[in-house]
Amino acid sequence: MNRWLIAGSLALVSTTALAADQGTGFYLGASGGNATYDISKGDLDDISFAAFADNGAIPLNPTSTFDDSDTAWSLLAGYRFNPFIAVEAGYVDLGSTKYRSLGNVRIPGVGTFPSTVGIDLSAKGPFVAAALGAPLGPHFDVHTHLGGFFSKTQFDIGVGLGTFNGNDTVSSNSADLFAGVGLGYRFSNTLAASLDFTRFKAVGDEDETGEGDITSFRLGLQYTFAQ
Repeated sequence: MNRWLIAGSLALVSTTALAADQGTGFYLGASGGNATYDISKGDLDDISFAAFADNGAIPLNPTSTFDDSDTAWSLLAGYRFNPFIAVEAGYVDLGSTKYRSLGNVRIPGVGTFPSTVGIDLSAKGPFVAAALGAPLGPHFDVHTHLGGFFSKTQFDIGVGLGTFNGNDTVSSNSADLFAGVGLGYRFSNTLAASLDFTRFKAVGDEDETGEGDITSFRLGLQYTFAQ
């Protein structure tokens, strides 16, 4: 299990659809889908409990919810050298996770108070990638992509105790690797669609926000400029 120390967070990237009779040239793409963060509700329950316990407070049977996935999107520009090799650059937003905890907290010698904890993890930033493809007939292709994700990973936490409410943010910038595979379909020489699966490895900074993997499924469209 990849444990995020205090946060961590991909995503949508390549929408390359290569075909045997496509030439070289520039293209633009956009994609949307979902991103799922490799972190468990138990990890965040531990963080929530420690936030109070480290300050001498005792959580009393809190209840919590956690959504580890969100909508993700990307925009990209690329250049295809031949039907099998292309390079891409763009921007991807992987959405955020949402953790919420409700309960009561007892402070010895003071009393018992209602409490809330909210934790959001997010990652976004530019990327570069190389794409390799192999045509499967006149319309379909399979492809793989490998690249670097220059992420800004952010951990937002909000704590409520009685009438007190406090918020804090921890963020980091890091360079992370990703790899994926996909299936493309070409409608014409200029328009194509792609269904992709991508895995982002160790996103975040181990000392600042913690690190974790992110997986993404997405559907994209690509327009190639006629030569």
